Amino acid sequence: MSPPTSNSCAEMYRHSNRDESFTSYRTSTYKLHLHETISGYKFVILTDPKADSLRPVLQQIYAGPFVEYVVRNPLFKMDSKEYGIDNEYFRTSIDRLVRSLSVFM
Repeated sequence: MSPPTSNSCAEMYRHSNRDESFTSYRTSTYKLHLHETISGYKFVILTDPKADSLRPVLQQIYAGPFVEYVVRNPLFKMDSKEYGIDNEYFRTSIDRLVRSLSVFM
């Protein structure tokens, strides 16, 4: 089974029970971890299906690199969903953080 596309992730989220907090979805080949902020930003990461929750890591990404390099950056267009986050500092920070996780070693 191939990893989910952003459309299939959105579809799973739409069909989840909104009264319960949707934080992960597991298949036999991957586990999708989700953190949604109050302001509506969604942070997603895929891991091995046996991995523990990475929601705290996604919260850390939001509170750290995202706020520092995206929210506080006056040159960043907050409506750039089509192009993603094009900020080298943000990408480098995320790469460093993810590579340091034991689940990715």
